[in-house]
Amino acid sequence: MEKAVSLLDLSPRLLRVLELLLRSDEPVKIDTLASVMGTSRRTVFRELENADPVLSVFGAALVSIPGKGIAFSGNGEVRQKLLETMAEYKPQPASKKERLLRLLIELIAHSGEVQKLFYYASSLEVSESTVSNDLDELETWFTGRGLSVMRKSGLGVQCDGTEEVLRTALVSRFMLDGNSGGKSYTSAFGFPGEDIEAGVREILRRKNDLVDWTTPDSFCLISLYLMVMVVRVKKGKSISNEQDAAAGAFQNALAEELAMETEKEFSIRLAETERQALSGWIQVCRSKQESPLEPVAADQLNLIQYLTMQMIDRFDPLIAAILKTNEQLTKFLSRHLESALPRLKGAIELPNPLETELVKNYPEVYEKTCRAAKVLEEYLGFPIPSHEISFIQIHFLAALTVMGERNIRRRSLRAGIVCVSGIGTSYMLAYQVRKRFKGELEVEVSGYDEKDSWADADFLISTIPLTETDKPIVRVQTILGEEDYQKIQDAIKTFAFTERKVELPVRSAFLEKRLDDLIEIFMQARRLLDNFAVVPIRADCSFDELIHFAAARFSSENPQAIYQALAAREALATQIVYELGIILLHTRGVDNTSPVFAVIVPEGGLFTEDYLKNIKSCILMLLPEKTPKAMIELMGRISSALIDMPLFLEAVKAGNREIIQAVLEKEISYLLAQCGGKLVY
Repeated sequence: MEKAVSLLDLSPRLLRVLELLLRSDEPVKIDTLASVMGTSRRTVFRELENADPVLSVFGAALVSIPGKGIAFSGNGEVRQKLLETMAEYKPQPASKKERLLRLLIELIAHSGEVQKLFYYASSLEVSESTVSNDLDELETWFTGRGLSVMRKSGLGVQCDGTEEVLRTALVSRFMLDGNSGGKSYTSAFGFPGEDIEAGVREILRRKNDLVDWTTPDSFCLISLYLMVMVVRVKKGKSISNEQDAAAGAFQNALAEELAMETEKEFSIRLAETERQALSGWIQVCRSKQESPLEPVAADQLNLIQYLTMQMIDRFDPLIAAILKTNEQLTKFLSRHLESALPRLKGAIELPNPLETELVKNYPEVYEKTCRAAKVLEEYLGFPIPSHEISFIQIHFLAALTVMGERNIRRRSLRAGIVCVSGIGTSYMLAYQVRKRFKGELEVEVSGYDEKDSWADADFLISTIPLTETDKPIVRVQTILGEEDYQKIQDAIKTFAFTERKVELPVRSAFLEKRLDDLIEIFMQARRLLDNFAVVPIRADCSFDELIHFAAARFSSENPQAIYQALAAREALATQIVYELGIILLHTRGVDNTSPVFAVIVPEGGLFTEDYLKNIKSCILMLLPEKTPKAMIELMGRISSALIDMPLFLEAVKAGNREIIQAVLEKEISYLLAQCGGKLVY
C-alpha cells in the first residue's frame, strides 16, 4: 500500500514519461520524450528530478547514458511491478489534444450507452465543465461524419452511429492527433492494446506487396484500421452492412490476405462484411506512382476522367489546353482521384506531411489548385480539406515543370549534409544519398559552424538537431533506412520547383590562389600520412577515457580543445555507428591541429564497457580550421569507403595497418591527381 500511495506524489506528466521509459528496452533521448509529450526539454528535465525518491521505494532508478538518453536501471521484475502499479492509475492526458482523443475513444467504446459526465470527468481527471466544453468541440468535428453526441438531461451523454462511421472517426482522429511518426498510437490510452498493436505490426511486416504499393502515410492508415478492427470485433462490434464493390481485384485480394492473417494471429472470425470494409480502406490509400492500380468500373472511370478535365480547366483556363496534353498529369491526377473520392466520401482523414511547405513555397499554385478543387466540392457537396488540396497541388506542380510554365521549372536540387565537424559521419551519409538520388540531388557537406555554406542549399539533411536556420531540415539516421530515404524523396518532390532567377556569372579564382591552395593540400596530405597510426587501448576503457586518449595521443599542440570538441560532438549525437561496429570520432576547426586519420583498437578485439560493448574499432579524424575543400572531400571519401568497401571496413575493425594505409595512400594519390588537373584550363 505504501508503494501505491507514493506514486500519487508524481504528476500525470511524469507518470507518462516513466511509462515511456519503462516500455522501452533502449535508452530514450530527452528530445524524443519532449516531442512525444508535446513539451520542452527543460520541462522533461524538471519532471525527471522528482522521479528518484519514488523509484527508490521500488529499488529502481533512472540513469543518463551519454549520447543515448535516459534509461531505466531496474530488472525486469521491478519494471513489470512498476507498470502494474501505474496501471491502477489513469494519468491525465499531457495535452488537450490527447485529452480530446481519449474522450473520443471513451465515447466510441461506450457507443449506444448513456454515461454520466462524471464518468468521463473521473476517467480524464478533469472537471465536468471541462468535459462539457470538450464535447462541444468534438460535436463540431463529428458534423458531417455520420456521428451524433446526445446529451440527456439528468442522465448523461450518448454517442451514436453505425459501426463503420465509428471506426472511421476513431482512425481519422488517430491520424490527426496520434502522432504517426513512430510513436505508439495506443500506449497512452490502453486502446486498442499493446498486444494487438504488436500483432498488427507483425502481420504488416510480412506484407511486402502492401509496403511496396502504398505511401508511408497510407500504410499508417491501414495499420491503424486493423488495430481498431481487431478490438471492435473482439468486443462483438462488427460491421453489418455490405459495402459498395468499388475496390479493384488487387485491393480485394490484398484485403483477403490480411483478413486471413488477422484471423490466425488473433483467433477471431471476420465476416464477409468485414473483409469488404477492409478492402474499401485499402482502396482509399494513396499508391506510389510506380505501382499500378487495378482498373475501376467503366462508369466510375468516365466520372474520374470528367472530373480530371474539369479540374484542369478550373486550374488555369489560359493554359488548360496545354496541360491536357500532358499525359502524366491526366494519368496521375486521375489515379489520385480514384483513391481520393472514396476517401472524401467516407470522411477518412489522410494528412499531408508536406502541406505547410507546399502552401508556403508555392502560394500561387496552391490558390489555383483551390480553384480546381471546387470541381470536387460541387460534385460531393461539401468543402475539400486543405491536406487533400495539397496532394492535388503536387500533380499540377509536376505538370508545370514539364511545360516550363511562366516562372516555374524543375531543377537539380542542392542538399546540405550537416554534422558538427563536416567530416566523418556526414560523408558516410552523403555517400548513401548520392548513390540513391543520383541525378536528382547535388550534395554539399559542411560543418555545424559553417552556417554560411548552408545558404546555397534548398534543404538540409542532418543526424543532429539544427537551430538558427530557416532552411527546411530532414532528420535522418546515420545509416539510412527506407523511412529516411522516403523523407528525402518527399523533400525533393516539394522543393524541385522554383521561380527562375537571374544568376550572375561568378568570376574564376586567380592562378596564384589556386597554386597556394595546391601547396596547402600537398602539405596537409603529407602530414596526414605522417600522422597515420594504428594504436591499442584498454578494452574496458570508458567513452570519456577513449576521447581523452585520442586527444592526448594525436594532438600534442592542443589536446584539451580536441577533447572538448569530441565531447561536445557526442552530446549532440552519438559517434558510435552500431550498424558497422565502429566509433567514428571526428572534429574540425580546433587551432594548431594537424590533419589526422588514425585507428584505435581495443586489446582483445572488442570494447567491453557497457556503452562501447561489442564495438570493434575507433576511427579518429581531425582537420585544422583552415582546411582546403579538397582535403575535406578526401576525408569524406575515406569515410564513404567504410560503406562502399567491405574489405576496408573489416581492415579497420581488425586494425590491419597494411590494408588501411594502402587505401589511405590510394585516396591521397587520387586527390593530388585531381588537384593537379584543375590547374589546366
